[in-house]
Amino acid sequence: MPRAHRPTAQRREEILDAAHALFTTKGFQPTTMEDILRVVGIAKGTLYYHFPSKEEILNALVLRIVGQVEQRAREIAASSSPAVDKLMAIMATMRVKETETELVEQFHAPGNAEFHLLSITAMIEHLTPVLTDVVAQGVREGFFTTSRPYDAIELLLSASGILLDHDILDTGPDKLSRRRNSLIWATETLLGARPGSLSILMEADS
Repeated sequence: MPRAHRPTAQRREEILDAAHALFTTKGFQPTTMEDILRVVGIAKGTLYYHFPSKEEILNALVLRIVGQVEQRAREIAASSSPAVDKLMAIMATMRVKETETELVEQFHAPGNAEFHLLSITAMIEHLTPVLTDVVAQGVREGFFTTSRPYDAIELLLSASGILLDHDILDTGPDKLSRRRNSLIWATETLLGARPGSLSILMEADS
């Protein structure tokens, strides 16, 4: 039986929650729009009004996860902590929670390359402004010296999104360790930090 009328935003979240559960248990490709309809219990027209396709639903789930990470990052950035502590905390929060791990695996599944790319580019777009403010704070504190914090962060997030992704590049233990060390070096260089001062970020990323 169709459910009672709900506000548009609430109905949209119900659809996303149902799709999240199905995609992580059944898989994205095997799940059908009819499967989602049965779980949510709404009319077909209502589902297609919110999301014209299954791909649109996964797209929205990608952006929802990134939005949640951005919210947590903004809360950290608004705290009274030193910039380097904020940087470490935001890096930690960028790692998806265990409850999201199985869904993220669907972004990496064969045939889902566009969602994988979206997860990387959306994280760059949403986190760059937040981290730029943190770096600007670090410049005021004398920890960083860069005059181009936005450009530096955008480059660093782009590089890490590619270099540390095992679906894009071979990330065997030796290569992964070397790339992490290279990213620490690049971060110190681009942000104008003292060499070795950000080695602690290696621990935060392990």
